[in-house]
Amino acid sequence: MKTFLWLLLATAGALVGCESVVSVEPPAHTPRLALTYTVTNGVARAGNWQFYGDARDLYVSTSQSVLATKKLAGRTDATVELRDAAGQVVEQFRAVNRGLYNNDTLRGYYVPTRGYVGQPGQRYTLRASAPGVEAVEATLALPALPTLGAGSFVPDSPTSSSPYNNPTGRLSFAVLDDAATADYYLAYARVLDANGQPWGGVYQDNSGRDNQGPDVNLNRFDLSEPGIFYQTLPVSDAGRNGQRLVYSGKVRFYYNPPSGYGNHPNPPAPAFIEVLVSSIPVDTYNYYLSVQRYYDTENSIFAEPAPLRSNVPGGYGLFAGASDVVLRIPL
Repeated sequence: MKTFLWLLLATAGALVGCESVVSVEPPAHTPRLALTYTVTNGVARAGNWQFYGDARDLYVSTSQSVLATKKLAGRTDATVELRDAAGQVVEQFRAVNRGLYNNDTLRGYYVPTRGYVGQPGQRYTLRASAPGVEAVEATLALPALPTLGAGSFVPDSPTSSSPYNNPTGRLSFAVLDDAATADYYLAYARVLDANGQPWGGVYQDNSGRDNQGPDVNLNRFDLSEPGIFYQTLPVSDAGRNGQRLVYSGKVRFYYNPPSGYGNHPNPPAPAFIEVLVSSIPVDTYNYYLSVQRYYDTENSIFAEPAPLRSNVPGGYGLFAGASDVVLRIPL
């Protein structure tokens, strides 16, 4: 017994004094095309990217290793085509730089050249290629248009006559869901002036909401936040097929003219709230859920892995669809 204890102690002492360095090779990475694009039945307008953020325009880059430290940059040499179910090219794109305050230094963005408007119920294929990487191709069917019920806005008691006072009130509207299908939706809202020109954004006022618990709630109908990609908030009709999906919440809107912030001594009066509800494919729904999980967990070393979903075979990213219906509510 004493001999055994001596051997055990000797072995433990040897292990304490032992130090090893193990070299681990990083996983091999093959650069691939990475892109995002949303085909819609809406007409592309200048300034849409400021409203939707990066959620709808075409952006193309090349993937890089998870251990790479250089800043990811978009590429301007991609060839991208949108084809219909018959294989006909219905849209092509050209590269444009983008930036704020006339500083157009962000590369990788593209604008359509034909102004094609997507047709709900039709299938589309997005094909993209660029030098040095494999070409990619993704397909989807644009969903049927959503059916909206009536909407209303009940303002809070005003505290000032200035439009800069960020008016608040309760916005309500409903989506009349189809009981026969699984459906997925997005909702945005903005304010227009009497001429139908953009006046500003509408934002959920969550000051009275219980913020204890996870940010991702699959049963909650939220407004997506204009211009904030990771605040694109989809909702599913799972468990309530055929029932009305009702949004009713306190919102706040801010004056933000197309010309940008600055001195606007005589701003026009807000005249309408424009609610935009989109039917989206399930791949689009799952992608935006994964974006929320990613941003909710990226700063925690104890979080579960939160990989971004992709529906671009041979590459990375999202080929999305959105069938839009607009409801305009007088203020």
